[in-house]
Amino acid sequence: MPKQYLISFITVLVTICGVQKISAQDIDSLLYIQRTADPQEKIYVHFDKNYYNPGETIWFKAYLFTGGEPSLVSKNFYAELLDENGNIIDNKTAPVIGSGANSQFELPATISKSVVYFRAYTTGMLNGDTSFLYTAPVRIIVPAVAAKVRTPKPPVIRFLPEGGDLIAGLKCTVAFKIIGDNGMPVSGSGTIKDNAGQVAEFTSLHDGMGVFSLTPQAGKLYMATWKDASGKIYTAPLPAVKTQGIILHIADEAGSKRFTIQRTAEVPETQKHLHLVGYMNQHMAYAANINFTEKTSSSSLLPTKELPSGILQITVFDNNYKPLAERIVFVNNHDYEFDADAYIPVKNVAKRGLNTLEVMISDTVASNFSLSVTDADLNEPDTYQDNIISHMLLTGDLKGRVNNPYYYFFSTSDSAAFHLDLVMLTNGWRRYNWEQVLAGKTKTPVWTGSNYLSMNGKVASTMPGGFPPGTQLTGILKTIDSVSSFITLPVDKKGAIAADGFVFYDNAKLYFQFSNKKLDFDKSMLTIDNGLRKGYKFAALDSFVKIAPPSIDADIAARNAKNNAAELRLAAQRYAAAHELQNVTVTAKVKSNEDKLEEKYVSGMFTGDGKRFDVMNDPFGISSQSVFQYLQGKVAGLQINTTSNPPSLTWRGGSPSLFLNEMQTDAGQIGNLPMSDIAFIKVFSPGQTGVISSSGSGAIAVYTRKGGDQPAEPSKGLNFLQVPGYSAVKQFYEPDYATNLSANDLDDLRTTLYWNPFIILGKTKKKFKVKFYNNDISKSFRVVLQGINNDGKLFYVEKIVQ
Repeated sequence: MPKQYLISFITVLVTICGVQKISAQDIDSLLYIQRTADPQEKIYVHFDKNYYNPGETIWFKAYLFTGGEPSLVSKNFYAELLDENGNIIDNKTAPVIGSGANSQFELPATISKSVVYFRAYTTGMLNGDTSFLYTAPVRIIVPAVAAKVRTPKPPVIRFLPEGGDLIAGLKCTVAFKIIGDNGMPVSGSGTIKDNAGQVAEFTSLHDGMGVFSLTPQAGKLYMATWKDASGKIYTAPLPAVKTQGIILHIADEAGSKRFTIQRTAEVPETQKHLHLVGYMNQHMAYAANINFTEKTSSSSLLPTKELPSGILQITVFDNNYKPLAERIVFVNNHDYEFDADAYIPVKNVAKRGLNTLEVMISDTVASNFSLSVTDADLNEPDTYQDNIISHMLLTGDLKGRVNNPYYYFFSTSDSAAFHLDLVMLTNGWRRYNWEQVLAGKTKTPVWTGSNYLSMNGKVASTMPGGFPPGTQLTGILKTIDSVSSFITLPVDKKGAIAADGFVFYDNAKLYFQFSNKKLDFDKSMLTIDNGLRKGYKFAALDSFVKIAPPSIDADIAARNAKNNAAELRLAAQRYAAAHELQNVTVTAKVKSNEDKLEEKYVSGMFTGDGKRFDVMNDPFGISSQSVFQYLQGKVAGLQINTTSNPPSLTWRGGSPSLFLNEMQTDAGQIGNLPMSDIAFIKVFSPGQTGVISSSGSGAIAVYTRKGGDQPAEPSKGLNFLQVPGYSAVKQFYEPDYATNLSANDLDDLRTTLYWNPFIILGKTKKKFKVKFYNNDISKSFRVVLQGINNDGKLFYVEKIVQ
């Protein structure tokens, strides 16, 4: 389990005239209730490419965050491909491991849509505000079809007073944003007039956004007259002016945010005693009482150096905690990245040239990456597109579309911070309904998440009075890759069974029987549910998501189409050739038994350094009474007491984590495994486990036999049911032109040359090296590496290697 990133928040007493200290404990407790009920997970997805051709695979890796740290909340991940009407074309499920999940979608070779929509979520996100589900358009290069002729709608301008309202007699900063019919920003300029004439001018400063100052007067209506870059003139009203109230203004100062609150001379008594609350990632950062009985203006600094980077929300309440003004600001302390890199020390863009790629980190914190290498000439880069940094810090917390979000983190110009504040002033937020928060109310969950896959079901009983105490179903769960796991399912009086924590893909067979042989049983008596959400056929899409994505360069689109036509013809030939490989004699370096077992059994975060044991070919393995007896004395520092029940283990003052077929378990289950079923054991010493375990005391991964390694069929004669698991994960195709001779018989037109969704680095392994072959046509590579570490820091790099 990843180590949590503990953010230090501060509660500030604002020391200005007339401001008194308050106890923020109540509000902080109420925020705790909200984040417990709705942790507000957010997802970012790394796709291997920016756009796809018909018949290609969409490879993806999802990262899950809660606030400013990797999420430890959800165990199950859901992804869907939707059409423009919200109909679900395909869906995938995957386990969340190390705050990440991966899978793939296969695009039909006959697809005719130029865009489909990718939606990802957890059940917890469905229970919250579904506006924050991860949704992104996926562009597909298909032959152009004549578009329906339609009259474009005029651009829309929105005026947004800072804090929320225009108040008569109080000078206010007014932001605006102009959006075109295609959802893209529009430049414009104009004037503001009241009943008597012109009072202000405005012009867009960045991506259709800008600000101006206005001191509105009571009883007056304000109208904007503006024109776009083509000179076309439009009009739009400003929000109505309120006769009484307060305004909130926030400005940047060195290491701080300065807030200024003003009120009109006449306000209700409830607005003469105000409360200011600042919070971030569902934690309180600031709280203050402001006494406005004698004053009409107050100003002070909110220090931000100790806060993590991200969105800070500041709300001003009246004396009864009714919100009066609200403002979001961005805190950028440049503390969100960790040091890593991806580079190609040996590059060869010749036809089928062999390349070496390395990923490395400089610190010791466990890190989790995804890496893609694509043909840069067929997949043009988009420098400022949304990535893991911009999404986790910015777009994942805002409603609506932000154009070129990575610009605000990539650019080093002084204007970038000002432009980012324009985004804060013009984009929706409202994560909380304060009335419900202050009442301690939470939303009733509609969906219930399970701890990975579950075995929830019922055994039909014909016995009077139900099943006797202690009744159990014992069985064997055999997965699609022939891994067998022994399981025990307690049965209550009414026949209900419940167990969870399973991870397997595709369909598995559950062989079972009553532990009490006197009880009759038939498989028709048992019904099982795996705990995953089902039955979804339609999903509503927000209008901003359905906006047409940026067009693809015509020359690049043409090259993709030509290349894809040939690739589709070759795909069938490649598939047929793959089934003839058993007749090919391959000469390669002889691998050790441990290496072979590592390749066959170990995956994801369990790869890498660790002490390995080939139990099948170890005579002491078969003669040992248990896994723990087998390991006694074999691992330095690991203390095993087999006299206790279950056995106890200690390593450097703690207890190591235990895994069976890469699923966390306990000593009782490991200790009961027959040694004849054990194929391989891998032991990670303290400091090696990284994201696998948060105990810091090492880990032991036990693998049961599968495939040709299996002993005699243990489940023969037992009843069984088919139990659906997670969506099957396809292996990424990587030709090896040094050993796979038949691969040389076919043209190689791959556009994704390398994809790896789980690269795990940490204290004992700071470098990852891989070799990949070029295709027949690529002259430059696009390398994208994204990732997170256990401290909640982020990493993104994109390189074009010529």
